[in-house]
Amino acid sequence: MITLTLLHPVQSTPVQSWSFEQNPVIRIGRAVDNHVVLYSAVVSRYHVELRQTGTQWEVVNIGTNGTYLDGKRVHQAPLADGNIMRLARSGPNIQVHIDQSDSVEEHRQQPEVNTSAYAPSSPTQAQSRSSLEAVAASSAVPASDSRNAEQPFRAVGRSPFPQALQKDLQNFFYPCSDNGLHPAVHCQELLTHKGSLVCTDCGLPLKVWRQVGQYCILKPLGTGDNTFIAWRDGHVVILKTLQQEWLDHQEALLAFQSQATQLCQMSHPGMPKIYEAFEAEGQPYLVSEMIYGQNLKQWVSERGPLSQVQTIQWLTDVCDVLDYLHQQSPAVIHCNLKPANLLRPTIPHGFKEVVLVNFGEMQLLSPDAGTFIGSVGYTAPELQAGKAVPASDLYALGAALVYILTGQEPDAFYRLGDEEFRLHVEDVPRLSPEMAVLIQQLTHPHPLERYASAADVAQAMKALLP
Repeated sequence: MITLTLLHPVQSTPVQSWSFEQNPVIRIGRAVDNHVVLYSAVVSRYHVELRQTGTQWEVVNIGTNGTYLDGKRVHQAPLADGNIMRLARSGPNIQVHIDQSDSVEEHRQQPEVNTSAYAPSSPTQAQSRSSLEAVAASSAVPASDSRNAEQPFRAVGRSPFPQALQKDLQNFFYPCSDNGLHPAVHCQELLTHKGSLVCTDCGLPLKVWRQVGQYCILKPLGTGDNTFIAWRDGHVVILKTLQQEWLDHQEALLAFQSQATQLCQMSHPGMPKIYEAFEAEGQPYLVSEMIYGQNLKQWVSERGPLSQVQTIQWLTDVCDVLDYLHQQSPAVIHCNLKPANLLRPTIPHGFKEVVLVNFGEMQLLSPDAGTFIGSVGYTAPELQAGKAVPASDLYALGAALVYILTGQEPDAFYRLGDEEFRLHVEDVPRLSPEMAVLIQQLTHPHPLERYASAADVAQAMKALLP
């Protein structure tokens, strides 16, 4: 992974950072189709390229005003961890951080689980649980309360936070303002009128809602009380925790911690980078990459249903990441696949058209009422009963196909048949006969009657292409 950090021109403090893991070529410039876009008069539309060959990165100047590496003008030169690039003689400075971590394929072949004080150490305990029933069935649950352990829960993935960039969050210094204690007036206007969360000059948060560990919480994300947009060391990230009703349930805490630990060891271009998991004041948190874009729920709502060809092209990317998740040991089951969690990235994310987001949302049986907390119309029958299997995600994929192809929620097409309550594809308008058959198999009430794997679904969809 390579991380590029834009430095403040005077204080040399981090302003903004970008991390790349699947991109062998990274283009920087003023044009909006660059991987890193810098709006400066001295920066060319396409100013510089960073190219990877094996484990070595090099910088190649392609602009007219020159590129400087540690103060020396270069046309093409190798990059090392800690180098500072300057675009043009008086342009922006970018610090390079190179992390020589394992590739995605190595993680496919040798999945690892990072253990901690709360991370179960035996194979039985290490399994990611998606229901209270599954967790309670384990005989390896520690008897003591995990929140009273001597060491707090922590698991580290591919963190973008170099130690040198860590700052005291209690004492922000705002270079853009007169006294440095508060954001400048023009920055506060950005917060009011444009919805900006960080200062565009110095990159620091404009308004901090509260602080959790090393993270400044900027605002809640969505309608729940367990997902937030947060900031740390120039990075805007997603912070997820358990919903409030689960915090007093030992089984839910262990399930969240176990899945978070496993996610920290995973990497795939079709999912956000998972940076770390930690505990603060007895509450577990999962930190993941912030991916900017529009989800397919919004996309279809604004533009109308997708064509069958476009749907297949995009959803095969989702099948690829599901196949990766389901091949883990134990299998990782998303449990909340729906159009709102399928994102079209504004900036390409590992050459994937659609990215599956919102990991760590534990779908469990309510401890009080015994009712399921899930998404109506997208939840497989066995998942409603608290038993998650990989085929549960395939069921949700079939329901998502209904919405993406028609613009109508799948729950409108559920009814009681001769034997059971299920989605009836014959009631769904505008489906081709072949696609109707595929969706019917995906949404079969019995998991064994669905496709054997996400890879098989992708193959079946591609067979429908002209």
